Amino acid sequence: MPEPSIALIVPVLPVSNLTRAIDFYHRLGFTSKRYKDGDTYAFIHRDGHELHLTTLRGRTEEPSSSGAYFYLANGTAAALEAEFLAAGVTLSERLAPREWNMNEFALKDPDGNQLVFGEGI
Repeated sequence: MPEPSIALIVPVLPVSNLTRAIDFYHRLGFTSKRYKDGDTYAFIHRDGHELHLTTLRGRTEEPSSSGAYFYLANGTAAALEAEFLAAGVTLSERLAPREWNMNEFALKDPDGNQLVFGEGI
């Protein structure tokens, strides 16, 4: 079998205002770097992982239907939920066990992108 050619997959989330989005993700503990110091694309990082944010793909004011799922190290979901709540982040779903054997909580960014954080149970 040939060696795998895909090394990494990075979600790209649409946003209507890059500065507002970056500020929100900073509250979640991410760091950021704007592409060419501009207002159309950014790379955000946390714990060695990254997401990209873009205003380039025809973003409208309608809530986004995009999102990302964050698989957490077991035993960390409650502490991460508490960290986000302490930062004033509103959760759309509180931490709870799900029938698919994940302990999850969820939130939406200012553009409606759904972010789900879960650990195995």
